Amino acid sequence: MLAVLAWWLIMEVLGLAAFPLTLWLFRGLPDRGYAFAKPLGLLLTSYALWILATFGFLRNSWGGIAFCILLVAAGSAYLGRYHNAAGFLRRNKRIVAAEELIFTSAFALFALFRAYNPEIMGTEKPMEFAFLNACLRSERFPPHDPWLSDFAISYYYFGYLMMALLTKLSGVPSSVAFNLGITLLFALTATGAFSLVYGLVQEGSKRLTGGYQVLFALLGAVLVAVIGNLEGLLEILHAHGIGSAGFWHWIDVKNLAAAPLSNRWYPIDNWWWWRASRVIHDRDLLGQDVEVIDEFPFFSFMLGDMHPHVLALPFVLLALALALNILLRDKGQGIKGQLPASSFQHLVLYALCLGALGFLNTWDFPIYLFVVVMAYALRRYEGTSGKLAWDVLGKAMALGGLGLLLYLPFYLSFQSQAGGPLPNLIWVTRLNQYLIMFGPFIFTIAFFLAAQLKRVLSLRDERNRRRFKPMALAFEGLLTFLALTFLFPSLALLAVVPILFTKSGQAFLRNALKIEAVRQAMAGQDVSSVVHRAISIRLGNPWLFVTLASLIALTILLLRCNLRLQRPASSTLFALLLIFTGLLLTLSVEFVYLRDVFGTRMNTMFKFYYQAWVMLAIASAYGAFRIVSGGGRAGRWLFSCGFVLLLAAGMVYPVAAGYTKAGGFRGRPTLDGLAWVRRCSPDEYAAIRWLNEHVKDTPVILEASGGSFTEYGRVSSRTGLPTLLGWGGHELQWRGSYEEPGKREPDIDAIYSTLDIQKALSLLEKYDVEYVYVGPLERKKYDRLSLAKFEKFMDVAYRQGQVTIYRRRTSR
Repeated sequence: MLAVLAWWLIMEVLGLAAFPLTLWLFRGLPDRGYAFAKPLGLLLTSYALWILATFGFLRNSWGGIAFCILLVAAGSAYLGRYHNAAGFLRRNKRIVAAEELIFTSAFALFALFRAYNPEIMGTEKPMEFAFLNACLRSERFPPHDPWLSDFAISYYYFGYLMMALLTKLSGVPSSVAFNLGITLLFALTATGAFSLVYGLVQEGSKRLTGGYQVLFALLGAVLVAVIGNLEGLLEILHAHGIGSAGFWHWIDVKNLAAAPLSNRWYPIDNWWWWRASRVIHDRDLLGQDVEVIDEFPFFSFMLGDMHPHVLALPFVLLALALALNILLRDKGQGIKGQLPASSFQHLVLYALCLGALGFLNTWDFPIYLFVVVMAYALRRYEGTSGKLAWDVLGKAMALGGLGLLLYLPFYLSFQSQAGGPLPNLIWVTRLNQYLIMFGPFIFTIAFFLAAQLKRVLSLRDERNRRRFKPMALAFEGLLTFLALTFLFPSLALLAVVPILFTKSGQAFLRNALKIEAVRQAMAGQDVSSVVHRAISIRLGNPWLFVTLASLIALTILLLRCNLRLQRPASSTLFALLLIFTGLLLTLSVEFVYLRDVFGTRMNTMFKFYYQAWVMLAIASAYGAFRIVSGGGRAGRWLFSCGFVLLLAAGMVYPVAAGYTKAGGFRGRPTLDGLAWVRRCSPDEYAAIRWLNEHVKDTPVILEASGGSFTEYGRVSSRTGLPTLLGWGGHELQWRGSYEEPGKREPDIDAIYSTLDIQKALSLLEKYDVEYVYVGPLERKKYDRLSLAKFEKFMDVAYRQGQVTIYRRRTSR
């Protein structure tokens, strides 16, 4: 618990350092950005450390980090020098206390939850732990790749750098810091969502005020960070034998129909909670399963993966706060006071925060750049004009260009396996599975849009000086729907054009469609038969497209109507912008996905659905507030009953899955993610501890290599020491090429298996290996005689039980 307290205190210090800056930057938000002082302080301190250590002005050390905190505090105090921080705290003590209480409670409670399932094992945790430890060991940036010696990490590592910074400051072991990092991300996400919704509802109806506004802001935190999708309820129903075989066949969640019945209140099959992240069930043209990922925040927090999409969550909300900050500014103060590029300082800070998303989770940068720029466009809108279009384009280029420039050292060292867009010709999401994923949000959004449409029909169009006409709006909405119907298939066709002119593109497309296999299955019919089959699949299941296109068309219509009002509600504009962007993200993957080594839309859906969840959750919390605080009594009661039922259904997952993942809270709690190693393999635990305490800097250590998601790579993962090769499949994903890993695999086997001492020695010298690790995995993979040769030409640096660590004599 001292480690928990240390991290909490450090975050309070970082928040205090950035607090004057938030008062200056977030002048549009009711809480003046207080909830975002902590993530902003962490971001700015980490950026200062990264940029100064990259160019050799600082070392990645405790002293260097302390200097960066002082640097941020000084800059923050200078920019916020005209704002009375003490006066703000006195006037807003209730909301400040509420946000501090939410952060502290979320941090403490989730730390307790992590203490009952802290193991750094399974999924991609070893990879993430390796990156964290590599950042801790690296004095300069980019950090070395722990799974490919002599190479730098080719991945978005900014989030790991942030966690390493907090680890160094607190002095806790990295195996404890790993779990504290997940805990901190949960607390920052919940607090950020609360602040965003609180800012939105402050401009809402006067019928519900004070504590009710805080209650709906708290609902925002629950919808973003706590609630699960509806698959959890389906699991409970199936586990108790409720539902016919036909119903479960129609639901078609992978492996759910075959799950065993349970004699307890929760499902009992192993990792049943995993299925909630695989609700969307794609199949190829042969009917074979195709992997699709549809994670949501609570699943990620519960799983405990410190992956970039989780590391970026607090800063995604920071980006949304920047967008909302634009819309909530008093129009009388206008452009001079707050909008991006209104001053050099504002431009740099907006670009710094948005550009950080490219370094945290690259997919997020263009998404939230779009949201911020669109918020600026909505703020400036005074009727369609070419001047406005050029202004918005200029701001987008300025923010995007500077966001890239500020993080240019990262991009110069970054390799990616991602390519351009590809058309989605064969995968169509079923409406029922989409609603299992987003049901509570779609229900709320549909009610909210209907309520907004009813409101608009009662108002006057200030441009035309008359009321909005139902028939005119219906015609306008129909045209928008038809435009969307034409636009998305056209984009899919445009995406196919570039790849048709390259051999590699054609080969990739053939592989993605499995054309050869389909031809065999269809008795040698030509490619046109495949195309016909793909078209028939899409036309036979149009319901999701029709639903989303209708909702998006209505959202666009309401945005245009609100902009034609004399004083449009900025909060409503922002909610409509989030709805538009979130729905658009989920619709786009029905027609286009981004090319990668997987050859499917798996990763694109994963990234886009995750951001859609955040946006639709924030919009739903505000939408629920507007519906409950206005409109007719019958509509409010109908919505409230349906929403409460769906909210309860969504809460089934965190309760049941959390209980299962924590083992019923029956074990001995600890935040040490390697405590299981101490129990299961005490020799390896002692060896890892010896390496972390006695081996400084980054000498190369050799360990046996194996495939991704295996036990191999464990020494480099737990120490941050670079090894010749860890998970080769992941290196392929990060670099887009297997050339270097492919060369190293036979050399690693040769070093361990050869009886020729000179050959082993020459290979050790080739890769500058200083230590050779021989543990249980190496003894299992290679014979005893070949391993015994190391005694003849290397020194024993460490030995206990099944583990021996050799050191090359010539490296002294």
